[in-house]
Amino acid sequence: LERPPNPIHNYNSVMIDFIPLVDYTPFFHYSILILILIAFWQCNTGIALHKNIVSMNAVWGVFFTLLLIFYMGLRPISSTFGDTVNYAKGFYEIQRSSQPFIWEWHTEWLFYNLMGWFAKYSNIHTFFLLCAFIYVGSLWLAMQRIFKSYYYIPLLVIFSMFTFWNYGVNGIRNGLGASVFILAMTYINCLPISILLSIIAIGFHNSCVLMVGAAVIAWFIKNSYLYLLAWIGCVGASYAAGMRIQNYLAALGLFGEDDRFSSYLTGSNMIGEIVQMSMTFRWDFLLYSAMGVFVGYYFIFRRNFRDEYYHWLYNTFLITNAFWVLVIRAAYSNRFAQISWFIMPVILIYPFMKQRFWQSHEKILGAALLVFYVFAFYYNIIKS
Repeated sequence: LERPPNPIHNYNSVMIDFIPLVDYTPFFHYSILILILIAFWQCNTGIALHKNIVSMNAVWGVFFTLLLIFYMGLRPISSTFGDTVNYAKGFYEIQRSSQPFIWEWHTEWLFYNLMGWFAKYSNIHTFFLLCAFIYVGSLWLAMQRIFKSYYYIPLLVIFSMFTFWNYGVNGIRNGLGASVFILAMTYINCLPISILLSIIAIGFHNSCVLMVGAAVIAWFIKNSYLYLLAWIGCVGASYAAGMRIQNYLAALGLFGEDDRFSSYLTGSNMIGEIVQMSMTFRWDFLLYSAMGVFVGYYFIFRRNFRDEYYHWLYNTFLITNAFWVLVIRAAYSNRFAQISWFIMPVILIYPFMKQRFWQSHEKILGAALLVFYVFAFYYNIIKS
């Protein structure tokens, strides 16, 4: 990857280069595995929700979050991290350009304006560090706002999702937008802040329009049973006529001049790509999503969990995931699934942290943590 010749652009540039590239991502995944096992031990011994352990975990949560921000943000520029090199290529092109920085309003305006400013006045590693700070920091703040001092286990569930690392180093714009929108959802009782954060999220990635739209619909139409039936219906419709549905949606031009959505649906964006994605019905991803659908169903309909905020989150998740189910055969369909997967960790852990349902609540919480982590363990450690 060609860097700009001007040494000013790399002044005070710092990165973590003492960890071999081949071990960089596995180091994160094995760290999460250790933290999950420690949390499981705490739950199995019945101390996980004791105030002194909660306070200790809250402090450790801040420390680990800061470590993660620096570890993710100061990574080397390498194809090991997927689209990191593509973002860096665009960054260096801006640095080499003689054009001054000018704020422009266009698709995903916030991300590209920030990248343009840092390209002219800073360096690539500071820019990626800022991205990591927003991506991870927004999730930390969101969990702290929802769960107060008990935020550590919910945050750990988010970090342990099998796509978390990828959307910090590969699908960076999508990750930034979704994290900021999760934070926006915690300000629902302060609409000006919630709206502002939603606009910022869309400024990072257009897909957040779908998240915002789903949240608005779920706020006014609150019947979770209807959304659950609709999700099941979308599974059947997608299995029976998925490609016809995708071709129809591609022809609509939902995002105007931005034709990336249509190219994903038709597969035209894979022309010339070295890696060709299989446009098939993704049963594995569907089963992963079904975990969130089932957990919400169990607590709302079987355990009669009455929490208006949780119902809203669950309904938003069902809407966004149902949309992905309709386009499940699209190239890189995980990028559409991620719109709902960002919400899913909260769906999974929220009831456990808000109400005691069993006499051995902590032990069941610990078992649930392992179940939630199985998919990530398989994809990120065993399969990799």
